[in-house]
Amino acid sequence: MLEIMDTTLRDGEQTSGVSFSASEKLTLAKLLLEELKVDRIEVASARVSEGELQAVQQITEWAKDHNYLDKVEVLTFVDGGVSLDWMEKAGAISQNLLTKGSLNHLTHQLKKTPEQHFKEIAEIFKKASEKGFINNIYLGRLE
Repeated sequence: MLEIMDTTLRDGEQTSGVSFSASEKLTLAKLLLEELKVDRIEVASARVSEGELQAVQQITEWAKDHNYLDKVEVLTFVDGGVSLDWMEKAGAISQNLLTKGSLNHLTHQLKKTPEQHFKEIAEIFKKASEKGFINNIYLGRLE
């Protein structure tokens, strides 16, 4: 089965000069899910800003009322659960955990062993599961 995940609301804002207001994000979320019938939408990166939190809250409130909440996803990080707390405040239930993992990145930037990183990833998944969240993962390359 093929699923389509749209990242316009998160990744699109990384384009120079592109910034959506909360109402624009809500309108785009509605269009993506109702009109275009995409399977999933990634709406934000956790912890970005108060404005982003408010935008995601609006999207999740609408999505919950229209039976789309499980299709609204947030990019999260291996950060001891800070992203999960942000998601909870935002009303989201699906995380896309970014697990940057090349050996170079782990040893030089994160100052971790692969074993430490895998343990932290497992802890995030456990915390998310305890909160009733849906877990998705972006795997990094381990060289």
